[in-house]
Amino acid sequence: MRYFDENKLIVDTGIALARLGEASRAEPLIAEGLRRDKATQQRGRAFHAFWLASTQLQQGKLDAACRSAGVALALTASIDSPRVAGHVQEFRRCLVPYAREAPVIAFEYRMREALG
Repeated sequence: MRYFDENKLIVDTGIALARLGEASRAEPLIAEGLRRDKATQQRGRAFHAFWLASTQLQQGKLDAACRSAGVALALTASIDSPRVAGHVQEFRRCLVPYAREAPVIAFEYRMREALG
């Protein structure tokens, strides 16, 4: 019997498409992977939420991106993963051009509350 993780393949394909600039094709794959993730896989869910947020931001979906990043942030606050925290910080830097927008202000507030 061979090990095959269909969900990982779905998400990894979405991430690859996002990195290639195909955000509209990537988003549904990453969202599906996040939906399929088990609740106990908090670190993986945090990564997937980060990638979903990044993909949504590529498309100009600021509200959705901040909501997805909020999921990543909540999961990051409950796990000890410097790598995940680094991705959330990276996303935060991508929000700088939108610093005066309400969803970004709310995300920044949540981030300060969660991570200090």
